[in-house]
Amino acid sequence: MATVIIKRLAKSPFVLITVLVTLAAFSFTPRFPFKSFRNSLQQQVQRLFTVEELALYNGTDDTLPILLGILGSVFDVTKGKSHYGVGGGYHHFSGRDASRAFVSGNFTGDGLTDSLRGLSSTEVKSIVEWREFYFRSYTSGVMMASQG
Repeated sequence: MATVIIKRLAKSPFVLITVLVTLAAFSFTPRFPFKSFRNSLQQQVQRLFTVEELALYNGTDDTLPILLGILGSVFDVTKGKSHYGVGGGYHHFSGRDASRAFVSGNFTGDGLTDSLRGLSSTEVKSIVEWREFYFRSYTSGVMMASQG
């Protein structure tokens, strides 16, 4: 039954024209149709945050995204607001590069730093693995200036 209908439709020039126009439309559609968003993302890639600028993105201002730095790479962790926002268990990572705290467990003053001085190669490797997690899980594309 279905093959009979398909054969009848295939004989119609309108069906053939419709199929050709549809195929042509898909062939010429850009792979990333949201040019303005892509351009915005490309501009973000070139953004360099200072420590002070990054601190503004700590989740206390609902109009700004929540950003987290690790090994100089900055990630938008806003989708994890319940974790990285105010009151979240990982809020101490927000608005800064606290690379050292990922392995030290020191979430106070001196521990919330990007300095890796004195860490073992195993600890540094662990921080690199955390950064890989953020690359897989969150939007990245901005860098920051080092604290020291």
